[in-house]
Amino acid sequence: MIPRAIITAVAFGAVFYVACVTVQTLGFGTGAAGVSAFRHSQAPLGDLARLYAGTPLAAALDLGAVLSAFGAGLGGVIVAARMMFAFGRDGLAARRLSGVSAATGVPGSALGVEMLIGLVLLTAFRLAGTSALNVFFYLATVGALSLLVMYVLTNVAAAWHLGRRSLGQLVPAVAGVLIAGFVLYHNVWPVPAAPYEFFPYLVLGWLVAGLVLTRRDPGFRRESG
Repeated sequence: MIPRAIITAVAFGAVFYVACVTVQTLGFGTGAAGVSAFRHSQAPLGDLARLYAGTPLAAALDLGAVLSAFGAGLGGVIVAARMMFAFGRDGLAARRLSGVSAATGVPGSALGVEMLIGLVLLTAFRLAGTSALNVFFYLATVGALSLLVMYVLTNVAAAWHLGRRSLGQLVPAVAGVLIAGFVLYHNVWPVPAAPYEFFPYLVLGWLVAGLVLTRRDPGFRRESG
């Protein structure tokens, strides 16, 4: 079921997101004024609905966007909490992080730490006067760069594994490395404007910290294979 789910998600996402961006681009207009309006809109679909169909549809789309953002944020929280739980369980982090609620099965301590980190980050952005759109793009850029590195490394690992079976199975893995590497390259060069120019160094520092941990802690190295 997992390969089928992946193929379905990628196929649907490719059609849906291309259609969505196309509709928004044409809705705002391809001239300089339209491109600028699209670029600075904090809720593009809501703005377009308000312009072409009225407030009720715009409110419905904004509600959908809020629910979507909440779902995406919740997914990130769950992944981080479960990872901290696993690290605590295996002795790679504080053992308290491995505590699980008897009633719900939720790793409460890890979840609390993750929620606290999110609260501190968002509060700091708010106190600094950062707009909601910039907060999204700052965090999304760091996340996207990290994901692109992960895509490259995953495909390298796939090539290493599948190449032992047949050279033909190397093709999709190598293609994945090239595609993800190309996108990663164009996210860091030409050097983007501040503060985006600093985000690649933040991601690089995070990766280096992970490598240092892996090398220095025998248990971590053993668990991460």
